[in-house]
Amino acid sequence: MAEVHPKDMSGTGSAEKPYRILILGAGFGGLYTAVYLDRFLKKHPNVWITVIDRRNYFLFTPMLHSTATGSLEPRYIAHSVRKIFRRTRVHAHIGEVRNIDLQNKIVQTEHRALPFDDLVISLGSETNFYGLESRLENIFTLKSLKDASAINNHLIRMFEKAYWEEDSEARRAALTFVVVGGGPTGVELAGEIHEYAHRELLRDFGRRISKDEIRVILVEATGKILPSLPEKLSLEALDRLRKIGIEVILEGRLEEYRKGVMSLSGKPPIRAETLVWAAGVRTNPLVASLPFEKDGQNRIRVKGTLESLSMEHVWVVGDNASCLNPWEGRPYPPTAQTAVRQARTVAQNIVARLSRKPEKIFAHNHVGGFVSIGDNYALLSAKQFTLSGILGWFLWNLVYIHKLPIIRYRLFSTFGLFLKVFFERATTEIDLCPEYEESSRGASGQAGGQTV
Repeated sequence: MAEVHPKDMSGTGSAEKPYRILILGAGFGGLYTAVYLDRFLKKHPNVWITVIDRRNYFLFTPMLHSTATGSLEPRYIAHSVRKIFRRTRVHAHIGEVRNIDLQNKIVQTEHRALPFDDLVISLGSETNFYGLESRLENIFTLKSLKDASAINNHLIRMFEKAYWEEDSEARRAALTFVVVGGGPTGVELAGEIHEYAHRELLRDFGRRISKDEIRVILVEATGKILPSLPEKLSLEALDRLRKIGIEVILEGRLEEYRKGVMSLSGKPPIRAETLVWAAGVRTNPLVASLPFEKDGQNRIRVKGTLESLSMEHVWVVGDNASCLNPWEGRPYPPTAQTAVRQARTVAQNIVARLSRKPEKIFAHNHVGGFVSIGDNYALLSAKQFTLSGILGWFLWNLVYIHKLPIIRYRLFSTFGLFLKVFFERATTEIDLCPEYEESSRGASGQAGGQTV
């Protein structure tokens, strides 16, 4: 059966012109906006919803670091957008957005021009190197499945290299793994690399490599890791990292990484053949180029309803929205939790406007979050309640597995969790995209999970 697009409705027998909603991005904000719109628009059959993304899958980024170290199969956190919306009114348009004509209300993709009545912008972010692009060589980022695969293969290769290396300095450099950025992504990845290296790779390479030779370093430019968590948990996380053997360098501002040597401001250079950049994100370039009123980080300023201040019928969700928290007086952080809650509010307000009812003001108190730190250990912060240890780790996994959109992948991930606890994980180097891995290392600032 041929696909029917909103602009082709003239041949469907509909006497009334359809109302067209375009959603840019199939990350947390875009995908859940479509989910909620499909749920709330039962009384509006003549509304068409289209989600546009350059990839055909939704990437569950909170568990991406587990894929980078072989804990989870990539397919368990990458879910087909078409499959998610197969039994709904939502149409998935897989293609790259080339231009957004706000005046004529048309989005041009690589395939066709799509008109809209309401536009939801949720194009996500890309890696922010803070102007260091020219001084960073052969580094990794963690924004995509390809990034995760490249990191996993590289870790194995470094152990293979060190296994036969006779030069002690070169051997030490091969077994030194640096993660830059003390936010949740950096902390979780450092913990996963430490666990993977000591619990899995060391078993395979232990005949010629000792645990004392393995060095995992977390670098944070400020004086505190995990600033979004309560002070008590931030300190507990720092203590946990150091207790399991991860070196944490605070107030370590990276100045350069060339030829396998990391230079930090005011500190001695460190030789390391692995550096993963997890130090921040910036607005999608397409969003930055649009003629909206923006804040200092190029995020679009919105009303309390999440509609753009500059143009009616344009809504903004997630990383692209500069929406002030009424309790704190500053924009909400660009987290998946915020994006999902904003998606619900945007869907409610689009439906309210169609129904000529009052619109809602977005107000969200952060309900808490999880951070895993390898070795079956995680921290939980939920309002006045905190939890750490293996129980926190089980809750971390169960909560995130429950949030996976496709049920069978929840089952697969639960099974994978069982295997991780009781059995060894795979340490197989799989070169499915060798040309990508060669070209991806560098300060390229590639767009990640929610970007179109």
